[in-house]
Amino acid sequence: MSAEPCETDPTAAPGRRPQIGAAVRWTGLRPRVVRLRLVGLVRAPRSRTVRAPQARRARAAVLWFALAVLVTNGAALAALDAPWPNLRDPEYGWRVRRLHARAAEHPGRPLVLVVGSSRTGMGVRPSAWEAVRPGTGDDPLIFNFGAVGAGPIQQLIAVRRLYADGLRPDVVLLEYWPPLLRQDGQFAEQHRSWTRLRFDDWPVMQDYFPEPEQTRRLMVSSRLNPIAGNHARWAALALPRHLLANRHADVAWRDLDRWGWLPGPDVRPDDSKTREGFLKHHREDYRRHFDGHTIHPASDRALREAVGLARAHGARVGLLFLPEASEFRNWYPPEVERSGREHLVTLARELDTPVIDAREWMGDELIADGHHLSRVGAAAFTERLGPAVARAFPAPGGAP
Repeated sequence: MSAEPCETDPTAAPGRRPQIGAAVRWTGLRPRVVRLRLVGLVRAPRSRTVRAPQARRARAAVLWFALAVLVTNGAALAALDAPWPNLRDPEYGWRVRRLHARAAEHPGRPLVLVVGSSRTGMGVRPSAWEAVRPGTGDDPLIFNFGAVGAGPIQQLIAVRRLYADGLRPDVVLLEYWPPLLRQDGQFAEQHRSWTRLRFDDWPVMQDYFPEPEQTRRLMVSSRLNPIAGNHARWAALALPRHLLANRHADVAWRDLDRWGWLPGPDVRPDDSKTREGFLKHHREDYRRHFDGHTIHPASDRALREAVGLARAHGARVGLLFLPEASEFRNWYPPEVERSGREHLVTLARELDTPVIDAREWMGDELIADGHHLSRVGAAAFTERLGPAVARAFPAPGGAP
């Protein structure tokens, strides 16, 4: 922009440059107008920016990340319920792998599966029986197939899976324990088993769970983001040594031995102080558990169905009542003690099923918390269980 020259202000001091640019200028006589003429616009050069390419790269990174998440979750979902369903229940998966290996190592020996809860898992130590067995081809090949928290419904699920996985045991021993036969309210197995369930378990859930659709919704929602729902267990499988002790999700299978035994509390027989602490910890819980205790029809039906399923596949079946300490037995109210005994007798009679009643086999000092055998107790118990199994289920042609 430029301005035409104007007349010099006669009042300006000598040597002072005239001021240009004012629209109206006073000279003392009359205003003079300065006319401005637009001759051009000068703009500062616009700086080039790289924001557009950066934004495109950022959007592409976000899209690729979202695609990777979708693909990874899809692959995880397929793996959970198709080729590797045992990723959802590693406790079952580790045991079934060990079972296949032991059966292959000892062909011809009658395979005996003991199916039950953590009382079975910690109480049946087949390696102790292997160390003392007679050494004949007819010695029972005992394998521990307990599962933490498993009652009769989960025992039925385990038996169904075993046959689906191609196992053909000669004998199936099902744990019998009255506290696990309660299925009402908070004691229902539905509340402690849904995280390990597979979609092929749906028939059992539908028949036995009081709210099967609730369990199904939980299973579906966890599968929408399978990595988030299973990251703790998968981390425990992949990096067990790098997890903090109080963050382990693998306590149910971390220490499994090659025979399926899960080592229980390491309490020495002479450590009465530790035993008393364990008993005190459990006493009030089981008193509440026995308050209003009844044997639920679903528990009775699940035991009967498991017996029928095993027999339909050619197995002989028995019931096993594992040891309890005298302190724990005294916690049973008389009516719960009576109903449990009567129910066991009824099952044995109606199903024509042998019962190995080992409830009072072990001294109190070998039962760490009143209902779980210590490690020493598990060895002593299983040394005695082997011959009892051989007597209850003699080899074909053998003496009963």
